Amino acid sequence: MHSPWYNSYNYHYMEGETMRVMYEPWFVNYKVDVVFAGHVHAYERSERISNIAYNIVNGQCSPVPDQSAPVYITIGDGGNQEGLATNMTEPQPNYSAFREASFGHAIFDIKNRTHAYYSWHRNEDGYAVEADKMWFTNRFWHPTEESSAYV
Repeated sequence: MHSPWYNSYNYHYMEGETMRVMYEPWFVNYKVDVVFAGHVHAYERSERISNIAYNIVNGQCSPVPDQSAPVYITIGDGGNQEGLATNMTEPQPNYSAFREASFGHAIFDIKNRTHAYYSWHRNEDGYAVEADKMWFTNRFWHPTEESSAYV
């Protein structure tokens, strides 16, 4: 998708909210493993979170840990004319597992029908160093409970 649903940068904050409200319950119900977005010129990876309980009346507007939810990755850091998005929400929200305002690229290596390895690399390092990484398990073919640092 283009606009990220979960983004702790102050750029384009909540621009995808209408789409999130409509489609996030499907992503959670069908255990989508990962969602990639761009638009924000920086990098961020979320914990497995959802905000499907939110409605305008109950005021429950903070995302919560949800092992049925996808990991959201904002990877709009491939380069652009405007420069990097550097204005971040402080302190870093609990749902944000890793974020960095630098240019980079990612590799999503699908190993087989149950496992994939994801790695994000800073372009400025000058050599292949993983700045962020994660193993994904297809929860349809290989259901497991993943631990999370976010509580």
